[in-house]
Amino acid sequence: MEHATALPRATTGTAELATPKIVKPPYLLSPTWDLLLIGGASILLFALSWMLVDKSTSTNQISWAAFYLAFIINNPHFMASYSLLYWDKRKELFSNKRFLWAAIVAPTLIIGYMAGCVATGDVKMLSYAVNFMFFTVGWHYIKQIYGTMVVSCARKGYYFSKKESWALKLNLYPVWFMSFINGNLYARDIMHYGIGYKTFSMPEWARDLNYGLMAVSLVGLGTVLFRKWVKEGKIPSWPAIASFAAIYIWYLPQMYHPIFWYMIPFFHSLQYMLFVFALKKNQFTAESKDHSKDPAEQRAFFAKNYFSFLFTIGITAAFAFKYVPEFLDSRVQYNEALFGTELFMFLFITFINIHHYFIDNVIWRRDNPALKAYL
Repeated sequence: MEHATALPRATTGTAELATPKIVKPPYLLSPTWDLLLIGGASILLFALSWMLVDKSTSTNQISWAAFYLAFIINNPHFMASYSLLYWDKRKELFSNKRFLWAAIVAPTLIIGYMAGCVATGDVKMLSYAVNFMFFTVGWHYIKQIYGTMVVSCARKGYYFSKKESWALKLNLYPVWFMSFINGNLYARDIMHYGIGYKTFSMPEWARDLNYGLMAVSLVGLGTVLFRKWVKEGKIPSWPAIASFAAIYIWYLPQMYHPIFWYMIPFFHSLQYMLFVFALKKNQFTAESKDHSKDPAEQRAFFAKNYFSFLFTIGITAAFAFKYVPEFLDSRVQYNEALFGTELFMFLFITFINIHHYFIDNVIWRRDNPALKAYL
């Protein structure tokens, strides 16, 4: 999960966060919204696609729908991670090694690599950034699933022991490998915003071996959780089960449907935003009570900060994913014969995708006091 100007105030002191003045219900937003946003809606669309839509149906309309939905959910979900790091943790960027790495070192290395490729006209080396992006995207997806399951279960009083956590991770890692292996079984030339990149030609035995690992680890996870049920009489929360099922229908090749496939990034971002919405809702609710004892002033404070946050991630997403790269592509001269006509669009989108994974790896951690307090 796996978040410029005039951003809302955020509490960062550990002492303050340790005792938030909020009562945590057994859900994030509501039982229904949690179930839908965390994966239930994607399972529903998956079922409807398989039952009602032929695989040979044109994907033109759904691809445009996914394109426009990106401006509402997908792109803001990236900017939410930037807000959670660069604003909420701004006082710790140089004092915390993890935040220093994610906020300063990692983006400097990524930008330096891309700038070097452009300066030397090395399109092949630049294209490797796309391969790296797709390698890390699977890792990012399964890390987010792990986080969504742990948090949604904890809300219901269901806690994973270290052994149970490892059983879950050992099953999710083959899902990540499966997504990468199946996208690289055959060498292909693909265009990504005008930059061509090649997929790898991986041996089929690697896919078969990974399927075996996934099956064995799934049985192992089921055994561990069954024993937990026998001992404690508890099962994971329904949102956690929906989240876990979602990653399988997103990534298992046998589940592929062209109509549903276009919507997977949207559902991933929707899952992410559930936790962002809940985190900010609880944060600003707690801060509003510190701000004033008057209920009307508390509501005004909450509304101002909450909707300012939503507006900020929305407007910065529009500039980062559209207006700024389009402006640079139209005004800055570069070798279009080498890089195509959307070089800056390629650079912005590829950079943000890669950097997003580094940010989430340090923000959504168990030892983050904000998560302990508000999630």
